[in-house]
Amino acid sequence: MAFDLGVPLLVFGAMPDDYRIVLCAPEPGPVSSSDGFSLGVSHGLDTLAQADTLIVPGYDIDKPVTAAALEALRKAHVDGARIVSICSGVFALAEAGLLDELTATTHWRAVDRLARHHPAILIDPDVLYVDHGRILTSARLRGDRPVPAHHPP
Repeated sequence: MAFDLGVPLLVFGAMPDDYRIVLCAPEPGPVSSSDGFSLGVSHGLDTLAQADTLIVPGYDIDKPVTAAALEALRKAHVDGARIVSICSGVFALAEAGLLDELTATTHWRAVDRLARHHPAILIDPDVLYVDHGRILTSARLRGDRPVPAHHPP
């Protein structure tokens, strides 16, 4: 999802001395966006081993996440990286088993599907984000919803 990738790039790109931004994919090369254009990605999943913060943007959840990507997310978590999902990016964290028994949120259109496919996750559909310190999930709320946050104890 181009929007879900673009916003973090704008935010973290505005802090050039604090963050080095690297895009990666299961295989280096062109990656198609949801908006019909491709991005040239020059780094593979091995880059995740060096990351302090990983941002998983929303993606087409009808396409499976590769086993290598799921393993890279698990390893990054074990190694201490902060992992942030944006909207439907939560499905990658869920598939990797990183959200079991935790509260999470996602795009309002994906809440029911997340609940059906990952019953071990406690889903809060009424918050903009959930912050567990090293694992954060974010949502896109319906226009008629309030915008609170959830900080579990």
